[in-house]
Amino acid sequence: MFARLEKITGIATSCLLFLLMLLTFVDVFGRNVLNHPLTGASEVTELMLAGIIFLMLPQVAFRQKHIVIDLIDAITSPVLRGIMNVAAALLSAAMFFLIGWQIYILGQKAIGYADATPSLHIPVGPILYLLALLAIVNGIAFLLTIPKAFEIPEPKSETEELSFTV
Repeated sequence: MFARLEKITGIATSCLLFLLMLLTFVDVFGRNVLNHPLTGASEVTELMLAGIIFLMLPQVAFRQKHIVIDLIDAITSPVLRGIMNVAAALLSAAMFFLIGWQIYILGQKAIGYADATPSLHIPVGPILYLLALLAIVNGIAFLLTIPKAFEIPEPKSETEELSFTV
């Protein structure tokens, strides 16, 4: 189930990133060559970036590929590291549930005010609802990492690359 969801979000993120690249190219070309920028490009860029980030956050959380600073891991026991991993997962989940709740409230206000982007008049409320849902999914992804908290991670090489499969 999670593999299918991961594949769908990976494809959606890849498509958004490709569209963002095309949009930026057309906007820069229009601005520098034709002396006429693409109307609303900055609005669509902001929306696409929010979509890309919030679509990829659950995958990063579940795979535990987020940035980690391990200052005291070398001097702590595996049990203490597991406890710290559980505490970090619970705190991260709580923060993303809070973020989701606040974005949902913001979405309700945007719907109430019929808030839209300035140039293209894209309604903001539904987008905020989607971001709230994705923030809550990210909180759930952090909770799903708790059973793996006491696993000993494999040693990482110096040249390990970040990779996302589609």
